Amino acid sequence: MKKSANGNMYEVTLAETWELFAPYLSGAASGCVCVVSARPLDDAARGALESSAAALGYGRPGCTYAVLRGEDGEGAALDGQALFLLVEGLDPLVVIATDGESAAALAVAYRQEVALDAAAHLFGRPAVAFASFAAMLEDAKSKQAAWALLKKLPKFGASS
Repeated sequence: MKKSANGNMYEVTLAETWELFAPYLSGAASGCVCVVSARPLDDAARGALESSAAALGYGRPGCTYAVLRGEDGEGAALDGQALFLLVEGLDPLVVIATDGESAAALAVAYRQEVALDAAAHLFGRPAVAFASFAAMLEDAKSKQAAWALLKKLPKFGASS
């Protein structure tokens, strides 16, 4: 078992998660928001999610992106056990599933229903799942609906 210089077990787990799942991860190394998608998101979707994360108090560079099929978006997808290990190893404050496939994968990983276009909790962690976040960015009304769903996530630092 590796030990960090300061003995922080969370830091060790995070580093090991990044090492183990490097082809599936990008973005902030210790992001507060874990964004799960079937394939890599385009710049518009990433920008919208980063702006939303900033507006919710998580910080603009607060998103860690996890893809089910690795860097190139091809090949075998992570199975439920691997996805669970990835998300729990990152230990984000919130999770966002950007498409139906990633929501279904999270449902398998956490052994619970994850409804599309709705808020949920994964092991007590707030989450939202979209049928297609990227498609919702195509018109103003859908963008408002996406933002309304993202606002169901707790604001970072806000007291309940």
